[in-house]
Amino acid sequence: MNWKSAWSYLPVDWNTNIGTVCNITQRTFLKNNLDGTKIKIKFSNLFSKQSLTLENVTIGKRDKTQTDIREIRKVTFQKSEKIVVEAGTEFYSDEIDLSVCFKEDLVLSIYIKESTDIYSVCSTWAARSWNTRYGLDGNYVNEQTFTETDSFDVYTALQYDPNRADNIFGVTEIKVYTGNDVKTVAMFGDSITHMSYYSDALLEKLYECYPGKITVINRGLGGNRLLRDYSHVLDVPGGGTIFGHAGVERFYHDVYGSDQPETVLVLIGINDFTHPYALKHEDEAVTMDEYQKGITEIIRIAHENGSKIMIGTLTPFRYGETEWFAPSEKLRTEANKWIREQKYSDGIMDFDLATRITEKPEYMFEDCHLGDGLHPNALGGKKMTDVVPVEWFK
Repeated sequence: MNWKSAWSYLPVDWNTNIGTVCNITQRTFLKNNLDGTKIKIKFSNLFSKQSLTLENVTIGKRDKTQTDIREIRKVTFQKSEKIVVEAGTEFYSDEIDLSVCFKEDLVLSIYIKESTDIYSVCSTWAARSWNTRYGLDGNYVNEQTFTETDSFDVYTALQYDPNRADNIFGVTEIKVYTGNDVKTVAMFGDSITHMSYYSDALLEKLYECYPGKITVINRGLGGNRLLRDYSHVLDVPGGGTIFGHAGVERFYHDVYGSDQPETVLVLIGINDFTHPYALKHEDEAVTMDEYQKGITEIIRIAHENGSKIMIGTLTPFRYGETEWFAPSEKLRTEANKWIREQKYSDGIMDFDLATRITEKPEYMFEDCHLGDGLHPNALGGKKMTDVVPVEWFK
């Protein structure tokens, strides 16, 4: 038996208060594909400026075909039901005796009593492998239902984004004590991975093919670059810190910090090629030699840690006429040629070929993106998943 992450996302550092919560219940429904006898939860308050007090936390389960939450358990830390997560810290809960199987999903409920500013959340836009709802003005952790409010109304600072995200605060991981034969797949990259239209589609495909035998964790971070730390963008709350540290620097910590994935899927580079020109930070422009060295370094780290690693070609991003497009597209085209020809990785995923218009290869299929030419929607995510062979994960 071994501890495996049934669910895990990266916390986003907004570096500013994105919403204040008080007397509120947060409930998250999470897809599970593991059989196990115990559960533990990682609480996280890494990027906040104040402590986070969770008055009550419960976890239960529900059959994938039903709505009733069953076997609701209290979650404690050092035997206390009130869990205080100090600023800048994270830790696991006490172990929870709760048997689950791959036919059952998890339901996590958290009650916050005191007024608390939120500086960091985990986010998904596809919201298929997990989603969160909020109950205002009360503690509903032991209730089957309550009047629901979504993230858009809770995190007012995030309403600038036309694509509504689904968010969870205070928690970054749920582990299940499960069999040694379970395999972990880590998906590493930028917003195309983070938004989860691609990762959720692959998760659903793998869970159907390998019930009880595989788990998928998302290590995407929107706006992330392979070779540079976050771009400074004044129009984004917090100034752009959400984009995180350079991918080549965060790779080991974010992929291997608390998991040992057998397979890692990587898709990163678009922001390296576009941000310097689109955001007028040309002093941060990268060369193809730098990009190749960065990807090669990630491959080396994965192999040193016993993982197979697959590299994805970069998807099209043109949308309308932009003066900065030409140098960015030149780099993307060169990067994709190198990815297809390199022999360092254990495989490639040709996402470019799967999503581009044949006659206009700099454009993504019109029905495959969110309206910006760059970010795949549910259909785009499925097309990307179609080029990932399930045989890799046996």
